[in-house]
Amino acid sequence: MTAAISLSGVTKRFGKFTAVDRLDLEVPVGVTFGLLGPNGAGKTTTIRMTMNITKADEGTVRILGRTLDEEGQQRIGYLPEERGLYRKMTVLDQLLFFAAIKGVERKTALERLERWIDVMDLRPWLKKKTEELSKGMQQKVQFLGTIVHDPEVLILDEPFSGLDPINVVLLKDFLLDFKRHGKTIVFSTHVMEQAEKLCDRIALIYRGNKLLDGTVKEVKAAYRDRVPLPPPVEPEPELEKIFIKAVEESGLAAPTQEELR
Repeated sequence: MTAAISLSGVTKRFGKFTAVDRLDLEVPVGVTFGLLGPNGAGKTTTIRMTMNITKADEGTVRILGRTLDEEGQQRIGYLPEERGLYRKMTVLDQLLFFAAIKGVERKTALERLERWIDVMDLRPWLKKKTEELSKGMQQKVQFLGTIVHDPEVLILDEPFSGLDPINVVLLKDFLLDFKRHGKTIVFSTHVMEQAEKLCDRIALIYRGNKLLDGTVKEVKAAYRDRVPLPPPVEPEPELEKIFIKAVEESGLAAPTQEELR
């Protein structure tokens, strides 16, 4: 079966700085995939290369078996780390605009949005301008704009950033529902606990290098005898402990406090 996303030898340099170094990744269709690593690890650069926003200096990127073109864009939902909403536009107009640029007719868009609007508790805000909404509410609007065209692949860059605990749970429920419908979900995060609970597969990137990847079960099994744990409280190593061990074994410098925030 064709992979949902395939990266081979992908490299990106900014001057003398290598942000991503010969990265190989394969995301199977229908899985939830976590791209993990501290701040500055290269996660956003990797996602931007996947979306063809930033050109890779080396390597190849394929989504659903092909290089990304206009038709392929319609099969992807992309939520960037830096949200992009029109502050003077009302919530409903904004959602319909996002649908239109993805080729979704107004009637179809309204039908799809009907249930989601209530789930996201956005109905009282539909006629409000975006600038009147809290940051958390704006993020929910952006997320609905990302999925209104019913994409096959959902790529989310730090989707939980800035959300309160209630909305974090709400977004997790949304992602689980998408997975049940056979969608492929890729999201980046520096919070290992989120990935541990949501992901089928993960890849750990650190300073532009991939340190490990595989299913969560495989990764934990590989590190079970290499990460000291006080039994029986923690029968399996947590991903955060695995990350620390993987960095130690890589020979790369330890992360700074800024990277870990």
